[in-house]
Amino acid sequence: MNGTNREKTARYAEDLHGMPSQGRIEDLAERFDRAAGDPEAWEEVPAEEARIERPELEQISIRLPKEDLDSIRRRAARSGVGYTTLIRMILRQHLNDPLAH
Repeated sequence: MNGTNREKTARYAEDLHGMPSQGRIEDLAERFDRAAGDPEAWEEVPAEEARIERPELEQISIRLPKEDLDSIRRRAARSGVGYTTLIRMILRQHLNDPLAH
């Protein structure tokens, strides 16, 4: 698997499971790389079971301080995701954190 696919795989897994640390993303990408070369690591499942439903998204407008948005854009670029994706990931992580409520 080349670097681009590794990054996409890590981002996809990250979107599904919250926002892991950079080290965890790299570990996850490495695990997928190892499994990709091992046919026994992949089990056959019917296509309807393998289908992943994407949540319906609703567009909103939000005003953020310029320095916060600049920081998010830099962090997103370092992580290899779009800044709006990163904002959704941060919101989801916060909502899933039992200590945040």
